[in-house]
Formats: sequence, C-alpha cells, structure tokens
Amino acid sequence: MDKILVVETNENCLETFGKVFTASKYEACVYKFPKATVSWLTDKCEELNTKQTASQWLWSHPEEGGDSTHIPCLIQQDRAKLTTLRENIGYVEEN
Repeated sequence: MDKILVVETNENCLETFGKVFTASKYEACVYKFPKATVSWLTDKCEELNTKQTASQWLWSHPEEGGDSTHIPCLIQQDRAKLTTLRENIGYVEEN
C-alpha cells in the first residue's frame, strides 16, 4: 500500500478529506490545487492547523522555488508522528 495519498479536490471537500485522513493508514496526504496562490495556501494552512490539531498542515507552491512541488498543494501529516520525526533528526523550526 502506498504511504502517501494524492488527491485533487476543491476547498469544499478539504475538511472532510482532512478528517478522514486521521483515521487512515496513510503517512501523508497531498491535496493538489492547481490554481491556488501562495496567499491562499498560507491562509488555508493556518486555518486548518488551528481547526485540526491532530494534523500538521504544510503547503508548497512552485513560485517558492527550491524543492517546492510543481503543482500548488497542501500537505497533511499526523502532528505527533511528524513532531517525533523532527525531534529524532534534530530539526529546529525557524522563526
């Protein structure tokens, strides 16, 4: 079974998919939004991180360069697992 689910959805279904993810066996879910702006992604990511505390929401947009995804997307991961992984590798979040 693949560990990452990739879904192209719309904003209306995002919270439902997000809640289903927490009961799934996936390690991450990538929600593609081909026409999304950086501003929309950052706002939506902040909103979802506040509402769904069991998940960590991240975003990626091709305009950001580097290792960014080639399609604008939101990425959902289990917050506790991601925190443990970060601690294990010595990741320090930049402020």
